[in-house]
Amino acid sequence: MLTTRGILARSLFGLWLALLLAACGNEAPGIAGGTDADTDTDGDSDSDGDSDSDGDSDTDSDSDGDSDADSCRKVEVVIAVDASGSMVEELVALRDDVFPAFADQLVEIGEGLDNFRVATLDACPNPANFHTQGIGGECAFFGGEPWIDSASPNMDAEFACVGDIYLGDQECSGENDDEQPATAALTAMEAPWIEEENAGFLRDDAMLVVMAITDEDEQPTLDGVETAQDIYDGLVAIKGDVSRIVFLGIGGTTACEGEYGSSDEATMLHELTQLFIDEERGVWWNLCDGALEDGLDAAFAGIEEACDEFVPIE
Repeated sequence: MLTTRGILARSLFGLWLALLLAACGNEAPGIAGGTDADTDTDGDSDSDGDSDSDGDSDTDSDSDGDSDADSCRKVEVVIAVDASGSMVEELVALRDDVFPAFADQLVEIGEGLDNFRVATLDACPNPANFHTQGIGGECAFFGGEPWIDSASPNMDAEFACVGDIYLGDQECSGENDDEQPATAALTAMEAPWIEEENAGFLRDDAMLVVMAITDEDEQPTLDGVETAQDIYDGLVAIKGDVSRIVFLGIGGTTACEGEYGSSDEATMLHELTQLFIDEERGVWWNLCDGALEDGLDAAFAGIEEACDEFVPIE
């Protein structure tokens, strides 16, 4: 008998498969012609006049009508984690399940991803430098940058290292100012951080994925950042277009006692995520449901769809 988690995982896989098939432009076969089943004579499975089977008029293998065969080829991931004392159970799940899953699933995106990079920070924006160490010490990332790079031969070990979220350099008081993961992610990609400690991370031809997780709620403390709309506008400004971003918010839809202990209602984080959902670029995962690894599956379904539609900054 399937458990509740098993049913949920199967449902999420179904969502992922449906989105992937849509992204790949699968079509029903035609009814006549040539050696295939459509109405032309070019030997493919569509009814256009080229030699591919995607249904447009170009010669690549996608269905977007342009002359390239790819969508996004590069992905940047920023993971911002509330690592306050109430997050003990979630942090274990992130370290043992979510971070390893990122390492496995990122390489699957888009069937042609050239490279990806993953940066991690806690939920205090002071400082907003990407982490290069975990609780056990320096992670010694391949290439010497403050992020994990897809070229690394030691990716699993690097994820395991940085997944033990380091808090030794944060200058927050711990009075809720260390529980603003989305604000911290935004700050890390704005001046001065993106010009100094985090320089080189952002690329015009890469899609940005932001994951923010807290068991309380986003509580911004920075000047000029007060609402969900402020954070949304800031993140969109970084890439210039919301279509180049996927946002994953993880928090409590209501106050609850769940698999990872107690969680407050994350009203602002949910509102922020909904702004991205409204643009088909957001995924919300209710922390009360537990199973963070299943939430990650839902996020990757959204990433696949966004990747298929990605248009780089010109």
